[in-house]
Amino acid sequence: MYTLSTLLERLPNVSQARLISSGYGLWMGWSGSANNAVGHTLRDHGLVQLVEDPCQSFWVSLGPEVFRAMAKLQIWSKLNPLPLFCQVFPLTALIGYDMSLSVSAPRELGRQQASVAEDLEVLVHPKLAEAVKSVHGLSMGQPVSMQGLTSLNWHSLVADQGLDYTSPASWYGVIRPLGRLGEREAIAGWRAFFSEVQGVFQRLGIKYLTDDAQGFVIFPLESYRQMRLYCTELSSLLAELKSTQRAYWPCVFAIAEQRGMSFSLDLPNRFGLDWNRLTPDFLHMRYRDGYALYDTFKVNELSYGGDQESLDSWCNVSLRQGEGQGGQGTIEMPLPRRWLGGNGKPCYYCGLSNHTAAQCPSKMLPPFRAEVWADLGRRNLTDMALAFKSLDEPAESGKFLSQVAALLKKGDDIEAALVRGMFAIGAPCQIGVLPILPRIKNRELPVTAEQLNPEEPWPQADAFAYLLSGELEKAKEAVRAVSAKSGRSFEAACIEGFVALESEDPHMAQFYWQEAGRLAQNNVQQCYTQFLQARLHEIAGEFREALSLYRQVHMGSSKWLEPLYREGVCMVKMGFTGQSLDIFADLVAREPSLFNRILVDTEIDRGRVHVLSGLWDPWSDSQAQAKVVGLKVASLLKELPHWFDEDHPFRGPALTHLERMNALANTDNYVAFRELGRGMDGFTQEMQKQIDEEIKRIKERASAYAQRLRDVQYEAGWFPFPKLLHDFNNDFNFCVKRINWIMTQSLRTADNFRTARRHMPEIEERLSALSKRLLSLRIVRDSTLFAMILGKNFIWMEVVGLALALLTIPVLLFYSSRMAGNMIVDAILAQKWAFEKGLLLLVTIFALGVSSLFSVMSFERKKRQLFEADADRRADQRKAAPQKGGKAPAKAPAKPAAKTPEKAPAKPAAKTSAKPGAKGKK
Repeated sequence: MYTLSTLLERLPNVSQARLISSGYGLWMGWSGSANNAVGHTLRDHGLVQLVEDPCQSFWVSLGPEVFRAMAKLQIWSKLNPLPLFCQVFPLTALIGYDMSLSVSAPRELGRQQASVAEDLEVLVHPKLAEAVKSVHGLSMGQPVSMQGLTSLNWHSLVADQGLDYTSPASWYGVIRPLGRLGEREAIAGWRAFFSEVQGVFQRLGIKYLTDDAQGFVIFPLESYRQMRLYCTELSSLLAELKSTQRAYWPCVFAIAEQRGMSFSLDLPNRFGLDWNRLTPDFLHMRYRDGYALYDTFKVNELSYGGDQESLDSWCNVSLRQGEGQGGQGTIEMPLPRRWLGGNGKPCYYCGLSNHTAAQCPSKMLPPFRAEVWADLGRRNLTDMALAFKSLDEPAESGKFLSQVAALLKKGDDIEAALVRGMFAIGAPCQIGVLPILPRIKNRELPVTAEQLNPEEPWPQADAFAYLLSGELEKAKEAVRAVSAKSGRSFEAACIEGFVALESEDPHMAQFYWQEAGRLAQNNVQQCYTQFLQARLHEIAGEFREALSLYRQVHMGSSKWLEPLYREGVCMVKMGFTGQSLDIFADLVAREPSLFNRILVDTEIDRGRVHVLSGLWDPWSDSQAQAKVVGLKVASLLKELPHWFDEDHPFRGPALTHLERMNALANTDNYVAFRELGRGMDGFTQEMQKQIDEEIKRIKERASAYAQRLRDVQYEAGWFPFPKLLHDFNNDFNFCVKRINWIMTQSLRTADNFRTARRHMPEIEERLSALSKRLLSLRIVRDSTLFAMILGKNFIWMEVVGLALALLTIPVLLFYSSRMAGNMIVDAILAQKWAFEKGLLLLVTIFALGVSSLFSVMSFERKKRQLFEADADRRADQRKAAPQKGGKAPAKAPAKPAAKTPEKAPAKPAAKTSAKPGAKGKK
């Protein structure tokens, strides 16, 4: 059983259609393999296959040719067995804004099921009776009922077997070469290219006429098959010649139904086309004919404007396998088609044809528009396309101007941003530049607001205000009044040129701007007037003169990209889109914001498909790079907080930068892609540099802490009561463990890096506490040393004094025997023991005083000999160690180091110290 719903479900979903048309659906089912002759017959009658399954398919026809095709199959099945079920029913063809083709059919038809037919069976919807009768020789047969179909009275198709049901559709084709055929280069290029086209004509049996005066080639196409083959072979030939640069010359191509038109040289004038606006190298035809080639060709819109669009409107087609130049993609950015309509001359300021220069809304915009392109650079391309679609509505002149004025005053919505971008393209030639010309101090263009001199009274301010308000006569009078007082000036000539321009007198505008060029006082003013004249030639269609002037401007201001961009636009308008692609590619590489400018530029409409296809390579490359960088940014956003704590000076700015880069990575815009690449080019290196420097600082601080710890250990080693240092030893061992961990672990992992940074303040705090405790230890140490020196001196002096005191009495007794009658001696001898005790006391006091005096005088010297000399020796050893190629010990010793040979007090923490510092002993 065949089920129609399985085919309809696979059709594109068109939520909003740009074109709706009645048509015919053909549901076919077969058993076994499909007969290729059936598909050829259907395509030869303009049907297009939308969906195919192994044993069923769904076709669409936009005209009654489907009945001729069914009749031809019926005649063919009389001679060749054809087990095929066919059902024809009315439907609505839907063409989406992306130019996709879909259908809308009644829901009850989608639920149908059909069985395998033994022979060809064609069923026609009863509502199609009149359409069947409109084809000569066809009629409706008896109602047919079949299980699984809807309860409608389906009729069989009856065909007169004696008639030929070949499609009568036929077309005329026209080829027109671009350029001036009177020039040697154009003649040679066109002849070489047409010789290749003649080969296609010979293979397909196409006869043609040539108009040597206009350069047209005119030829008939007698059938769908011949038209399809011509389009396919010509598109393949163009792709081959453009890729090899052999015998290629840009041309425009058009195909139109004959509809009674005679085959004559004036045929191109009856096509109703503006040949100067057709896109070169694309086949132009009606939508109805373009969708007959839908399975092989891609249909592209032509933005010619107008309030109505139908299947008889013009489009162009390109091979699907060669779409976007050699199989590349293309950027979808449809402009608001109805804004591009209008029969007037293009506006000098913006290029649109639906208003005059005096009415242009761009006059209210400021001279500097960088923020406009910065805003567009933050928008997604899909959102921009949807916004353009919302702007695509009928716009009469008055309504258009009021609508644009309202949009230009809006804030941040995307429609307003796009409109500002469209009118910012012509900023250099708009009148908003006039007031800043006297303030420019640069020698060359471009110029920014920061590069202007301070604002001063401007003599032409009143004239400029009149010009802005549209009071042209008052503006002219104000200019001449100022000129009568102070003489003719550059600004006066420029303003009169704009007055003439808005008065629709371009010749006088050129005259005044030439005068301004002669009055120019510097290179900037000279380039400005040349640019104005070049734009005037461009609007008039005098592209060669415009190109010459734009190139002169570029020579005078080589860093200014505006003349290069206008040169590319002129090439597109001339039809030489291939040459413009090189210019645009170079400009986009130098200034990414020009990418969005090209997307919204209405003046490149003639070659828009080509240009957007040519931008696909830089777009896809930058998009692919942005995806890679975006993943890296997302990874760094998660990784950065693991590396740096909140108090680290690098963390805050780095996170802000990464968040901005992440927003750019999620923005589908070429400017965002390029800015993302530039923003992340040096960030990883900067982050790694920060990590390396931080690791270096951590290592250096750890080494310094280790040395401080050794000094603390050395100082504490002289403390005579190590068992009293329990808290001191705990802090000491804590620092040893942390320093050992920092010096032995790899800090190039985020966890270790952050842990090491957290350890540093802790070590500093403990070391500060140890240093404070060390002051007390030093007081005790110095006091102990002083007491020992004092005791030593006192003992020796006391011993000497006692010895002398003990010898005093015997000596006195010996000599007193010879001195009779000496009262003093007699008194001493009478109380010799009391005298002895007093003498001992005096000796002790004297020894204590003298020893204290000697101790005070020798204490500093002894302390220096004992402590500082040893410290100097240790410092010399540390300095000598790197010179010998050795490295300073990574670990701070937990036990005190060995002292000088002088006796020292007991060492602290001999039993409780940690072991990791044992390697640091000398």
